[in-house]
Amino acid sequence: MPKRPNIVLFLTDDHGAWANGCYGNGEVRTPTLDALAEIGTRFTKAYTPCPVCSPARACLLTGKMPSQVGIHDWLEEATAEIGERDWLGGTRTLFDDLSAAGYHTGLSGKWHLGQSHRTPSGADYYFGLPGWQGAHNGAYGYVRNGEMVKLDGNKSRFITDHAIEFLDTVPEDKPFFLNIGYIATHSPYRRQTHDPLQTAQYQDCAFAQVPPYRPHPWVNNEGGADELSEQDLRDRYIGYYAAVTEIDDNIARVIGALSARGHWENTIIIYTSDHGCALGHRGFFGKGNSTRPLNMYEVSLHAPLIIAGPGVAAQTRDEYVDHCDSYHSIRELAGLGRPPAGVYAGASYAAMLRGEREVWDHMRYGEYGDLRMARDERWKLILRYPNGPHDLFDLHGDPAENVNLYTKYPDIAAHYTRLLDAFFAERDDPLRSGLRVKKLPAHNHKEAWRDGKREARGLQVY
Repeated sequence: MPKRPNIVLFLTDDHGAWANGCYGNGEVRTPTLDALAEIGTRFTKAYTPCPVCSPARACLLTGKMPSQVGIHDWLEEATAEIGERDWLGGTRTLFDDLSAAGYHTGLSGKWHLGQSHRTPSGADYYFGLPGWQGAHNGAYGYVRNGEMVKLDGNKSRFITDHAIEFLDTVPEDKPFFLNIGYIATHSPYRRQTHDPLQTAQYQDCAFAQVPPYRPHPWVNNEGGADELSEQDLRDRYIGYYAAVTEIDDNIARVIGALSARGHWENTIIIYTSDHGCALGHRGFFGKGNSTRPLNMYEVSLHAPLIIAGPGVAAQTRDEYVDHCDSYHSIRELAGLGRPPAGVYAGASYAAMLRGEREVWDHMRYGEYGDLRMARDERWKLILRYPNGPHDLFDLHGDPAENVNLYTKYPDIAAHYTRLLDAFFAERDDPLRSGLRVKKLPAHNHKEAWRDGKREARGLQVY
């Protein structure tokens, strides 16, 4: 029987697909990711089912939609009633599945699904960020296999250090699954919050691939949209690009460690992000919760997805895939059969990685609280229950999503509404449904973000 591959899943926070050299950005420095894309498979149309952190991560790790697991917004774990709760509620994850199949499993970095101070179910090793994840550099109290560890320095480096430490805990007779969760591309974006050695690389960058900033009428993002000076904007651009390069440098460290330990030839590397991220694109900074009403713009949804390793073809794939598909694909790559009983979203794209032609359904579905989306190659329908506003975009004729055609094409809107209803008829637990969430008052994002604190929650999650 062929040796089962090791799997390293990088799940970064807020890294938009556009912010990579291999996705066409000629200014940001991502040599490691570009090299992985060159020797492996790069998906050009990879998306998240939910454009905010916690539910997006739950989708990838469980293969289920937010309305099946009951996580509908980012979890403010610094609040005891949220941080102490097991939000997956016993739902099996890839850690459980792979551990049961004989894999040695580990997580270094962000979990963000509740109880981040405890080792997640199914994980043999855990180095994590309890409570609020904090700043990118400085003193912070981490948790390592149940013990608190105080470290002072760069979080990406510490996360990488402990990912490498995990490699030294793997039994010789076992394959391993390692999830690495960097937070560097998450806010605060400002240059002053990032490593000066990284930001120095971008002091003279023109940032020609960042569109001119014009505040969106629904903007609810970091810093108060209409108050940003040219220097404010430039500081953000420098900080974000520096964060991307910081992550790329640390991926290179992981690859070096894999090679030094003789694992490289039998390890599949998967790099993705929980969701997309706007850096002034569409007139906001952030993702789906950076506007009110919440949004499902392409820039919020589009994530990088790069996979390299044994049996993975060097190619570019244009099929529409998402995190739920990655769940099924990781299971298949690990030699597991069909997932446990129940209704799942997505399907495996493992055959695509081998370069095979695949009959594939390009319909993608998403949700964020009481917002639901159905889209394919051309049309994107967004329904905000119960009273709207609703959106219908023609992605061929209007890729920037500027013109809402919902009232102009009622028949098209009705068609995609039927598809949406049919999809969620099977994937909506009445007790966990996004249609049950309660809106909270909008918070003052300007104060919260400029002080380097946490985002305001827009939804009450169950």
